[in-house]
Amino acid sequence: MKRIIAFFKNQLTQGNPRSVKLKKNIGASFIIKGFAIVLSLVKVPILLSYLDAEKYGVWLTIASVVMWVNNFDLGLGHGLRNKFAEALAQKDVERGKKLVSTAYVSISILMFGALLITLPLVFFLNWNNILNVHTIENKELVHSVVVVLILFILRFIFQLISVILKADQRPAISDLYIPLSGLISLLLIFIVRLFIKDSLFLACIIIAAPPVLVLVIANIYFFKKDYSIFKPSFKFADRKHLRDIYSLGLKFFFGQLVALVLFSSQNFILAQVVNPTEVTVFNIAKQYFGLPLTFFMIILNPYWSAITDAYTKKEFGWIKSNMKKLHLVSFVFSIVLIIMLLLSEFAYHIWIGNKITIPFNLSISFAIYNIFVVFLSPFNYFLNGVGKLNVGLIGGGVKLIIFLPIAILLTIQWGGVGLVVSLILVNSLLNLTISTVQYNKIINQRAYGIWNR
Repeated sequence: MKRIIAFFKNQLTQGNPRSVKLKKNIGASFIIKGFAIVLSLVKVPILLSYLDAEKYGVWLTIASVVMWVNNFDLGLGHGLRNKFAEALAQKDVERGKKLVSTAYVSISILMFGALLITLPLVFFLNWNNILNVHTIENKELVHSVVVVLILFILRFIFQLISVILKADQRPAISDLYIPLSGLISLLLIFIVRLFIKDSLFLACIIIAAPPVLVLVIANIYFFKKDYSIFKPSFKFADRKHLRDIYSLGLKFFFGQLVALVLFSSQNFILAQVVNPTEVTVFNIAKQYFGLPLTFFMIILNPYWSAITDAYTKKEFGWIKSNMKKLHLVSFVFSIVLIIMLLLSEFAYHIWIGNKITIPFNLSISFAIYNIFVVFLSPFNYFLNGVGKLNVGLIGGGVKLIIFLPIAILLTIQWGGVGLVVSLILVNSLLNLTISTVQYNKIINQRAYGIWNR
């Protein structure tokens, strides 16, 4: 046992400082995310025992609609991540402080501006028709949407501390708020279900409030300790650095907009074209096949800012070596997805019992789509890390134009399966061409013109 422990200890401490930091973060993230996954799996049947399948589907749809507002940060979070990582690599403390201050001030203005615009609309809209549900009073739906909207906006502001930690190549710590808030939510559900059952409004508060609380505490702690020299201040907010962040951030924003249409619209499309119960079926299958993706992203997530650091220092050999390792990891996770598909019927029965039936063809479609995701994600993370996004923007424009018509048509024909097939056709196949070609051009230093922007 001592030899085994010594072996793993050596593996974690050998290599250049960047690689050591990567391995330590990946190891810590497995523990943190593993706990978060267990909580998320436990939370589904408990929520289904508190809310019926329709109300749970309504909650999922409300959350996805509200995320539309949260994506209107004009790419500030991703822009800050890259620019702050560059400042750290160059040891430029003054620039780092101005970047952080500018980000906090500007995102607060943006989010509260979005709240002022959207809040009045919430009260005028007929949410029974929007969510295609008629067993819940419109008043309860309005209150639920309002509380989730406010809490999500606060969460979006305070989660900038998570961006800063990721830029500093500390993604494991940045992800701690997820299991902590999940644990608080779980405890609150256990308490509330003893006294008040089947309240969508209370469920929204229980699920959406804990992440905000944890992030507020994290901001206070880290800006008092580790990042005291970067503590945000109004006087350090600078228009020059606003342009610095948004010149790259606007490109990320367009990518967020594409992702918003492709992914946040899924529950809305299903609720409208089929019914809210189909949203529940779709999301249970999505969560099941998303399990290996969660672990894969644990490995992949630290590479974004590490690639930014390596690219800034022109260390192309390090990037090539680590991309090869990621390709091998992608192959392993593809095998895992195939095994999960073969065991899916048994796994669903153990997880949720007989409450919900998941069609096998929906499981097949999710397995195929996620295999594409694990093979293409390393290329996408590389391009995000080096900030070469213009070719992807053109591809994103094509996706925006063709996705919704194809998704709605295929969902009418095949329900949730059609929605996943539309993602494969529109998103995966296009990325397969763009991302791989651009990566090879950049890493071999043969990228010119639009391929290098």
